[in-house]
Amino acid sequence: MKALLCLLCLCLVSSTTLAQRKLGEAAKIVGVELQGEPMPGGKVIAVVKVRVDEGYHLQSHKPSEPQFIATVVTVDAAAGARVGTISYPAGKSEKVEGLSKPLSVYEGEFTVSIPIGLTAAAKLPLTLPTTLAYQACKGAQCYAPQKLKFDIKIEPKK
Repeated sequence: MKALLCLLCLCLVSSTTLAQRKLGEAAKIVGVELQGEPMPGGKVIAVVKVRVDEGYHLQSHKPSEPQFIATVVTVDAAAGARVGTISYPAGKSEKVEGLSKPLSVYEGEFTVSIPIGLTAAAKLPLTLPTTLAYQACKGAQCYAPQKLKFDIKIEPKK
């Protein structure tokens, strides 16, 4: 009886955990590392590490077909910061059953590099609201596009 009760509790906890994420929410930000000089007049590169859930892939920043939705990072404007050209990794070519051409995708973990110039008048700490927009797929089945919001925090060097 005790074992049955434990099994029931485990099933309830598992189903509750699964219910918290919607279908297609398959990416998470696992880190944002700043490289460079975080000071007024300086330059930094925010290296954003993204993890894609096992069994899923995201269309790359340059999808293989125009109808596929690209993975894109956008950074909101903030006083004292200028965002440069964002650098994305090349996609991995993947043949998917049911599709005639290979896809350009991201799987596992990948990083996006965001160069940020700080003006001489920049007041630190500075927070840049950022969004990762993507479409997750399992094989040939794609889900609704998602937007994952996070912050890039630039703190003065200590």
